[in-house]
Amino acid sequence: MSAAPHPLQQALSDAGNALRKGNAQHALAILQKARTQAPRDLHVLNLLGTALAILGRHGEALAVFDAALALAPDKAALHLNRGHMLEEVGRLADADAALAEAIRLEPRNADALARLAGLSVRRGDYAAARDSAARALAVAPVPAASLALARADIEAGAFEAALAGVEPLLKNSHNTPVNRSIAWGLKGDALDALERPVEAFAAYAAAREILRVHFTPMFEAAGAETAAARARRLIAYFEGAAPQAWRAAAPAPVPATPLHVFLVGFPRSGTTLLEQILASHPDVETLEETDCLPSVAEDFVGRPGGLDRLAALPPAALDEARAAYWKRAAELGATRRRRVFIDKLPLNTLHLCVVAKLFPQAKVLFALRDPRDVVLSCFRRRLAMTPHMFEFSTLERAASYYDLVMRLAAAYRAKLALPILESRHEALIGDFEGETRRLCEFLGLEWNADLRGFAGLARTRDIKTPSGPQILRGLSQGGAGQWRRYAAQLAPVLPKLSPWVRRFGYTDA
Repeated sequence: MSAAPHPLQQALSDAGNALRKGNAQHALAILQKARTQAPRDLHVLNLLGTALAILGRHGEALAVFDAALALAPDKAALHLNRGHMLEEVGRLADADAALAEAIRLEPRNADALARLAGLSVRRGDYAAARDSAARALAVAPVPAASLALARADIEAGAFEAALAGVEPLLKNSHNTPVNRSIAWGLKGDALDALERPVEAFAAYAAAREILRVHFTPMFEAAGAETAAARARRLIAYFEGAAPQAWRAAAPAPVPATPLHVFLVGFPRSGTTLLEQILASHPDVETLEETDCLPSVAEDFVGRPGGLDRLAALPPAALDEARAAYWKRAAELGATRRRRVFIDKLPLNTLHLCVVAKLFPQAKVLFALRDPRDVVLSCFRRRLAMTPHMFEFSTLERAASYYDLVMRLAAAYRAKLALPILESRHEALIGDFEGETRRLCEFLGLEWNADLRGFAGLARTRDIKTPSGPQILRGLSQGGAGQWRRYAAQLAPVLPKLSPWVRRFGYTDA
């Protein structure tokens, strides 16, 4: 009779099986318990970090891999996993160093080489991407290396080569859903560049459908509030809210930074370009795509009775929430040493009620772009999966979510006293100096010619969004009016978007 497996080994086996079956939440529960019993076990830590990563909890996963590396700094696999998480949270330079260390420890680590190739693509260094990808593929047929080569081919104008490069990945049923989705998206990009929009749209739809099926159990679990449902709930609340409950009776304490600004809007509305331009001003500090406010806001916007509590929050509790925000910002690198501090996160649009209560002296920059281009871009581009990004899994759902977020923004404007300036993406690229002078005036800044050099500065900074390669090329009219080439495919959602097209001053044609 064989002996029963050790409880820890059984837990690892059960967690591994759960991960293979796509049940990362169950695996996480097993591994969290196992960690309390064996906090220094590398297998437990590695699987725990993996489960957290699959669930999109990248910051927590990074902390777990850091803990594992403190115990075993010579494990290349841990450096690889850490590099992956650093990339996901937007710390690209640190990710580069982590991957380099993994490769130093294991020069033929194909996965590390492939991930380094992908990171080079994000930074616009396509020669380095090709080199790392070729080294990876010389060791093993790693899909991530082929994807990086395809991206490099597209940037070089070798669209047919890109199509040929992704085709085997589309046919490989053993490829992960995320990699298959990326491959379909790259096929769409190549077809788009070849002026074949009908085929390109079909490829984008295939990419989205793979992600929709894969992530539905995670983001539409029983009892979970979807991002769209939350937006509807907030709209209903604020359409009936009394304005006086959301307008400061007395000024909040002035923080060390003279002016606090929230740059919001909707994903793919040009917020990254706007942030990079403003970051070029010597008196401006920016913090890009971080969750300083959401981590504080969740208690108010995500829990029963939270909005009523926020409306009636006493001064001491407001001070505590502000301190939590600034603590989080400092942890993410904010120094607040310049005249203007900008917190850029597009979907902080949903949290403007929290801004109004905690920071009533703050200003808001609201980025706008033609709604048809925005929704098309959200549907085409792969963004890090969150409950919000899951709303882009179909074109119809993406348009509906855009409508909800804009309706919520309108409800906020009617009830909140925050000063808001809209900045149209098309105005920024069409009249750069005129628009940036208008922005500087709103922010109380003197216009500075350094703003024109934003692309050069961007090369020295980590850009966390898919807009990075475009930003490095400087201003471009290429993204304006893209929707016209896909007008037939967009036809079903145009009635949902048309009211916002007109409201924001775009033409119907």
